[in-house]
Amino acid sequence: MLDQIDLAQRIDRSDYRERRNQLRDRLQAAMAGILEARVPVAVVVEGWAGTAKVRTIGVMTRRLDPRGLRVHSIVPPGEGEQPYPWLYRFWRLIPSHGRVSFFDRSWYREVIEARARHGMSAGDVRDRCSDIVTLERQWIDDGTIILKFWLHISRREQRRRFQALLADRLTAWQVTDDDRWQHRNYDRVARVVEEIIARSHTPAAPWQIVAATCARTARLAVMETVVTAFERRLGIDPTEPAMPLSLDGALFRRIKDESRQPQPVRRAGLTAAEPTSVPVLRHVDLSPRADPASYSRHLAELQALLHLLGTQVYRQRRPVVLVFEGWDAAGKGGAIQRVTEELDPRSFVVHAIAAPSGEDALRHYLYRFWRRLPPRGQIGIFDRSWYGRVLVERVEGFARDDEWRRAYDEINEFEHQLVAFGAIIAKFWLHISADEQLRRFQERQTVAHKSWKLTDEDWRNRERWPQYEEAADEMLRRTSTAAAPWTIIESEDKRYGRLKVLRTLVQRLEGELGRVQL
Repeated sequence: MLDQIDLAQRIDRSDYRERRNQLRDRLQAAMAGILEARVPVAVVVEGWAGTAKVRTIGVMTRRLDPRGLRVHSIVPPGEGEQPYPWLYRFWRLIPSHGRVSFFDRSWYREVIEARARHGMSAGDVRDRCSDIVTLERQWIDDGTIILKFWLHISRREQRRRFQALLADRLTAWQVTDDDRWQHRNYDRVARVVEEIIARSHTPAAPWQIVAATCARTARLAVMETVVTAFERRLGIDPTEPAMPLSLDGALFRRIKDESRQPQPVRRAGLTAAEPTSVPVLRHVDLSPRADPASYSRHLAELQALLHLLGTQVYRQRRPVVLVFEGWDAAGKGGAIQRVTEELDPRSFVVHAIAAPSGEDALRHYLYRFWRRLPPRGQIGIFDRSWYGRVLVERVEGFARDDEWRRAYDEINEFEHQLVAFGAIIAKFWLHISADEQLRRFQERQTVAHKSWKLTDEDWRNRERWPQYEEAADEMLRRTSTAAAPWTIIESEDKRYGRLKVLRTLVQRLEGELGRVQL
């Protein structure tokens, strides 16, 4: 594929300057529209060492409002990033609404180097490319424009550029050991690049392969693609025909054929049937009660086991994600307190999730959960979670229908990526009857130290009990998987509910980490 690219394209200096200035004017106007329309943009600039990727980005951004720009130079993951799933650091860099992020290298760099230099297996490459396609699709579905460029030169041209840089002691430092290795293994790297482009080339996020032997031609081609994409999103017809890129339609079709279109999302089998209208929560038996006489003893035993398992979580370097959802006043806080009472306080973090604000409100709804993930060896506890998208945001109209409907797949994909990284996920729905909820609300009104827990929003939510029940039913059916199952906790009796949470969690951790004994 790459060897079919026409690398002989040239443009003279005077024509380049005129064309560049025209494109800068258009880009400046389009950028203002992007900021006003609050469209997030990610421009990925990959390519061979020596193709002056940073210079290409600099030519585009020179006259743009710096308040709406961010340039990320991607290097191999550092020590602080390695304990997290591999896409964690890129989710933290997702462009906010109305901002343009340029990536000097990107998520592709890690996969290319792992495959070409460190021998990553073909299966792992397929999985990584599937993760990438998922990430890009989720960003695009949220309104992000993603543009991807590979700046291409021949091996001979790369050698010429390296020699020119090395001949001047002021620029010699720019040729790194990694660059030299890439040049020596040019053909191997080229095969890997072709493979990854084939697997990650999609209609919504296509690759643009740009001949970069002539830097001026390459910069104009990239600028033209960027400004045209901006204008189309804003409903503006480009004022001039697009400058042709090096990858023609025939080669695009070949990429699509070779890609075996990115692998479908890798999901564990559902533990429940696909969505139907059959209710789930309405048929839960809420009669179980804990024996008050033995409650304290059972609680202490389970907490002791959980303490030992928390030590194993740390020793085996497994991240643990606990999700607590359920009705208002169902006892989520009390259950979380019993889970954490005997754990090492350094081993867990509890995230109380409310409506997004600040930076969280300006990005994809999963952003704030990606950046709160526990590292290897720690426990992340979510008092409410990403499931708010298909619960409160659905019922209250904070998310459009298309947003919450696609969220089931997005959540399953998110949790699958966590499990593939080694995370242990346990999800609890704390269930009570409407009558019990009313009793607890009334108790909160009359007990001084509980009154702060009751809000006007709790009463409003109660009025929509049938809508919330319908949403919860669908959530439980569509997002309970073998690797990340839901457990319904009968919490009509708080003691029983707390013991079931602890017992279920101990069983889940022992199944993953091995049995422990007191």
